[in-house]
Amino acid sequence: MKEILVAVDFSDLATCVIDHAAKMAAQFKSHVHIVHVEMPVSAFVGNEIGPQLPPPEQNLEETKQQQADLEAMALHLQQKGIEASWELRQGAIADSIIEKAVEIKADLIIVGAHSHGFLYRAFIGSVSTGVLKHAPCPVLVVPEK
Repeated sequence: MKEILVAVDFSDLATCVIDHAAKMAAQFKSHVHIVHVEMPVSAFVGNEIGPQLPPPEQNLEETKQQQADLEAMALHLQQKGIEASWELRQGAIADSIIEKAVEIKADLIIVGAHSHGFLYRAFIGSVSTGVLKHAPCPVLVVPEK
């Protein structure tokens, strides 16, 4: 197992997901790719969704913080002797995770699973379910405690 893709969302569960990735990577001497995906901001033109817009100024600080957090996660793994890199992407979350897995030829994807109610799952779905359905490799789903 050479390549592990770890999808994080900056929740408390992300720490647990990174810890699981560290254990797996240490055992198999794998490279860990940490990815966070943000949904793009779209403009509305009448009743139709228009082109995607660049992030507003107030989001620039949030983006910088996300980059710093991802870099800290990678550094945490590197200090344990694990090769790690990070990427901040924009797009449909599950689709972007799958695209990254294909791009790096991932041997394993690690995602967290939040416990949402029935209505949320019925109308919104979940990232972990979307990844499980379309993953090109095995998926480890870390449950919320």
